[in-house]
Amino acid sequence: MTLKIAFDIGGVLSKYPDQFRILIDKLQDPGRSDLETGEPAVEVFVISDMHDVDKMYQMLRDNRIFVDKSKIFSAPYQEQGEFCKTYLCNQLGIDILIDDFIGYVAEGNFIRLLSMPNASLPYYHDTWKTDGNEGDFGRRRKKV
Repeated sequence: MTLKIAFDIGGVLSKYPDQFRILIDKLQDPGRSDLETGEPAVEVFVISDMHDVDKMYQMLRDNRIFVDKSKIFSAPYQEQGEFCKTYLCNQLGIDILIDDFIGYVAEGNFIRLLSMPNASLPYYHDTWKTDGNEGDFGRRRKKV
């Protein structure tokens, strides 16, 4: 059996890139295959409500997070609302979804892991590279 795990970008990968980069690299290690079937033990997916898979793929590469482009998906928020990631996880047979928005992990027949927002950290880590179109969104921080 191959375990399918999906990560959100904004607020998850973008907030904790150093930690999740290591985790994703380890999960995708070719040495981690099923001994009986030879299939990968884990398949890593990225599911975001961002709209352009090409831009998501480039953003991940720019931040040294390497996931096969065929495993990157834009959740259909316009059609499914807050069920968009549940819908996509069901379609893809995802076993685990890690997201920071409770609405996206509220439903589903898979393990739903909520990455609790840390308000003292920006949405985008200081090292996170974007195309610059977000302005100061995600870069603001408040000291407590």
